[in-house]
Amino acid sequence: MFKKAKLIIWDEPPIMHRYCFEAFDQTMRDITSYDDVNNTDKPFGGVYVVLDGDFRQILPVIRKGCKQDILASPINSSELWSHCKVLTLTHMGLRASTVLAEQDEKRKFVDLILSIGEE
Repeated sequence: MFKKAKLIIWDEPPIMHRYCFEAFDQTMRDITSYDDVNNTDKPFGGVYVVLDGDFRQILPVIRKGCKQDILASPINSSELWSHCKVLTLTHMGLRASTVLAEQDEKRKFVDLILSIGEE
């Protein structure tokens, strides 16, 4: 199934240790390199991976880890992170409504969602 994949969506990767991220990368390179040797040099074997989540969440838990261990554990500490393109939600749209009360409610909802985490 992974050989045929063109896109993989990974939900909530910020709570995973970077070693999981790197192990998945190596696994995908190994799997896809059977069909094309050039995939060995591509992140995730050339498969697009969408990392979905809030990167402002807590760091992964490292049992008996010192400060350096904890700060080195998130996926953005991995060398693979340089191959990632970070997209940020800056605008959220909802279907237009002709009723003014609905428009006002939707606008408040959008503003609330966009303000989360900015405080």
